[in-house]
Amino acid sequence: MREAFGGVFMIRLMLVFIFVFVAFGAISLNYAKAFKVKNNVIDFIEQQEVMDLDDVFKSSNNSRIVKLNKLLNDSDYKKSCENGNGPLQKEAGTGKAYCYNGIVIDQAPATGKDNRIIVYKVYTYADWNLGVLNLLLVMGGRDANQEPVHGTWVITGEARVVKRDYGN
Repeated sequence: MREAFGGVFMIRLMLVFIFVFVAFGAISLNYAKAFKVKNNVIDFIEQQEVMDLDDVFKSSNNSRIVKLNKLLNDSDYKKSCENGNGPLQKEAGTGKAYCYNGIVIDQAPATGKDNRIIVYKVYTYADWNLGVLNLLLVMGGRDANQEPVHGTWVITGEARVVKRDYGN
């Protein structure tokens, strides 16, 4: 009988280890996807030499928004903005910010020598949700109507674009 109890304990221990391993793998893959999207958006801003966010987001048929859409579709990044795609409210004189498909791009006012450097901050989000843990907590006495155990990590990056004078 002692071996039976020891075998059950080992199976439970192994199941807990597998659960933790799979949960860690799923969370790290989600984090890596958001990190890759952030890097791709930074590359997009720098390669396209975006001088103003309005040039990218005001017109729906320009080539830049098509390239950005292709970049997001290829990466399978599925998020949404709270108030829909569009400009975000900022204080006057602090630049512009846009939320587009869950990615926030914040443009600071030009700085540096002769206001030639434009700095963009890019924010992407990695969500985590431990749904199975919620079920276990309910079985342990937690109220089923409580908020589930979940959260969001913000991944931040910065892009810099230098205004160039072509022939002037």
